[in-house]
Amino acid sequence: MSRTTTIRPSRTARPLRTELRRGIGPAVGAATLAALLLAMYERADSWLAGWTDTTDMLRSAGVLVGAPLAAAAACWQGGRERRRGTEELLATVARGRLRRTLLTAAPTILWPVVGYLLTAAVCLAATWRYASGVGGPYPSMIAADAMAIGSFAALGFIAGRLVPWRLAPPLVAFVVFAVDPFVANQDSPVAWLSPGKNHIFSWDRPVWWFGPASMVWTAGLAAAALLAYAARRRARALALAPLAAAATAAVLIVQTGDGVWRPDPASAALVCDDGTPRVCASRAHDRMLPDASAALAGLSAKLRGVPNAPTRIVESRGDHHRGPRTDAALFGWDYYFRRNRIVEPEMFAANAALGATAPSCPGVSDEDRYTDLSQAVAEWLAPMPRPEPPAGQDAPGYTRDLERLKAMPDRERTHWLGTYFAAARSCRLEQVTAP
Repeated sequence: MSRTTTIRPSRTARPLRTELRRGIGPAVGAATLAALLLAMYERADSWLAGWTDTTDMLRSAGVLVGAPLAAAAACWQGGRERRRGTEELLATVARGRLRRTLLTAAPTILWPVVGYLLTAAVCLAATWRYASGVGGPYPSMIAADAMAIGSFAALGFIAGRLVPWRLAPPLVAFVVFAVDPFVANQDSPVAWLSPGKNHIFSWDRPVWWFGPASMVWTAGLAAAALLAYAARRRARALALAPLAAAATAAVLIVQTGDGVWRPDPASAALVCDDGTPRVCASRAHDRMLPDASAALAGLSAKLRGVPNAPTRIVESRGDHHRGPRTDAALFGWDYYFRRNRIVEPEMFAANAALGATAPSCPGVSDEDRYTDLSQAVAEWLAPMPRPEPPAGQDAPGYTRDLERLKAMPDRERTHWLGTYFAAARSCRLEQVTAP
């Protein structure tokens, strides 16, 4: 007669499932999901354009919204035993202190992480409709942010164990909310130790090791704190191992600094229309190109046929991508777009005109670049939207040059503009006489 073998849940799995299903864990996970989705929805227009923009916004929301909420809930969970007066009773059970601590902390560590990962999945699915065909999401950065939220929760739990005060959770939430942005805003490579630190350019991608190193940095601190608090006295020296790993990852990140995000050649490559002059966007923003070309149609028509005029109006890609002087650089391209549709075409064209008439020259300040003469040419190409000036207010200094430029015959104006653009290209605008 054969015997039937019954497989029972392990001694750890059964209490863990119980802890995860009961208590405040599921509620904290749901609250984290709801809060993060609301925060992302309110800023949807600023990140529904590309994978990098979505990743950056998820990082900000995760640290500013998810991490304080998770840390506060974990702090409340940490003080549960002492508030109930069961601390001495639980100390008599067979489980070790470290195991009991991890089981009690698990709900408020894991559920907020689940809430963040679900938020990331929803936002990445929404981005798919608007993102360019180049590149894709960055799973390592999503995982690093999830690890950071869990690590903040673990530290909050330990704070609750050490200070089981009822006002401790909001104080912990405030500290997490304040400290991380403080680190992120430092004007030094130390800022990259903050999980919420964002970068500038949409065509960048993180180096392959940045996500894993960030995970080691935050998880190492949390693991060291848990071991130092809950391990047996003889085993507390083990906390030095995760602490050393965290320190190593921190040194690597700080020494690399801004290099943890680097231009992706495929995303930074230019895509141009077939107009004259040509309008060019980085491939990360190529879906914005039709609207950009339409917004710049009037400016392009005025530049067409002018000698020495810019041959391309190019989305500026920063100092590391300086183009030829025949290009007119247009900064802040994605500022004027929402979900790949332009929302301020007049302002977009006016800033393109400024880039075309006052090119960046070495050693020349912005005050010297934007003279009355260059402002007059820019206003003629594409007027800057401005409210009507109050009665009695003096007209801008470029008004006289602008009126003369408008009054010139077409052939004479074309010749003068050719002289102007030649001087602008050689950074010698002081040699140009007023029209």
